[in-house]
Amino acid sequence: MSHNLFSGPNFSNARVWALLEHLDKAEAEATREEGCPHCGDILHSATYPRKPHGLTAELRGGARRFSFCCAMCRRRTTPASVRFFGRRWRAAPLFALLGALVSSPKARLGAISRRWGIAFSTLKRWRQWWLGTLRRTPLWRTRGGSLAVPAEESPLRWLLKRIRGWRFRPRLLRSLIWLKPWTEPCALRGGPVLSAESVSDMLA
Repeated sequence: MSHNLFSGPNFSNARVWALLEHLDKAEAEATREEGCPHCGDILHSATYPRKPHGLTAELRGGARRFSFCCAMCRRRTTPASVRFFGRRWRAAPLFALLGALVSSPKARLGAISRRWGIAFSTLKRWRQWWLGTLRRTPLWRTRGGSLAVPAEESPLRWLLKRIRGWRFRPRLLRSLIWLKPWTEPCALRGGPVLSAESVSDMLA
C-alpha cells in the first residue's frame, strides 16, 4: 500500500491540505444553513485551532476545525470533517491510512510503529477500533449495509477496495468522505448525525 500521500512533499503540499479544507468548508456551510440541530436557531462561527500530527509545521500551526455556536441555546455544533477524525491527534487521512495498514492480517505492528513513530499500544487500539468498535457503532447499523462487508474482512480495507478508481490517493480521499459521519464529536456516542455524501455514486 502506497505511502506517497504522506511522504516527502505530497501530503505536506499545501494544495492537498487546501483540497481537504475546501471539502470541510462545504460541509460547514451546509451545516450552518440547516441551523442549530438542537433548537433550530441561527449558528455563529466558533472555529477552534487543531494541531494534527502528520503535517508540516506551517500547515499544522494554521489548522482550524470548523465549528458553530447557537445564537439561542449556545450549544456547539461541529460538522463532519475529512481533515480531523474526532479528537484524534493524527490528521484524518493519516489515521485512515494507518488504519488500513494495521487492519491487514499480515500487519507487523512493531514495524509500523517504528516507521511512523507511533506507540505500539496506540496502533493496537486503532486496530481494535477499525476491526471491531466501528461495526458496533449506531452509525454502522444504518450505513454499513451499503458496503456488504464480509465477516472476515476489515471494513476500512473493504471500503478502499470498493471505492471506484485505480489510484490509491483518490480512493483514500473518497473513503474519508464516506467515513465523515464518524468524525463528528457525537458520532461514537450515538447522538444525532448530519447527512453526508451517499456511497452509492462512488462504489464500483
